[in-house]
Amino acid sequence: MYGTYGEWTYVLEDWGMATWATGYRGKVESMLPCEGEEIVCLTANRFSPPALIIHAPDARAYRADFGTDTGQGSALDAALRAAGAVFPSMPEVSEAEVVAYFEEHGERLPELVFAAVGAYTGVVIDQDAVKAGELPGVLIASMTVCRAHETGPHPDRRVGANAFEDRSARS
Repeated sequence: MYGTYGEWTYVLEDWGMATWATGYRGKVESMLPCEGEEIVCLTANRFSPPALIIHAPDARAYRADFGTDTGQGSALDAALRAAGAVFPSMPEVSEAEVVAYFEEHGERLPELVFAAVGAYTGVVIDQDAVKAGELPGVLIASMTVCRAHETGPHPDRRVGANAFEDRSARS
């Protein structure tokens, strides 16, 4: 399913990974980010964990595992921190503290990441419409958001990112 919200286009896929991320990592020419477009891709990577965030604010992409940020000090990184989607890590805290934090908050991590990306992009996707299948559909069914800048998106660009089944509840 797909839709638009403000200046963003989003794609929701339900097959465990994001089509765009798979093509991008495979260096598929038409899926490489380009000047004038911004891509935020969330992928569960159910077949090849971990779950990832890929942020291409322009022609370069940055990657982060869920629970971390991209390390770029970007507005997206700030949104991830504000939403509680960046977990403590070693050596800042002990291994025991990392494990305890993950055990307490890990189940909510996808929800926290999606909340952060929503806060960053301003995209709001009606969960009832998703569950009811009321959004337009295409042969691929993942969540990525893409924003065209002044120059507009490249005409051959396709984006995608993964919606987690339970959405309701570094390069």
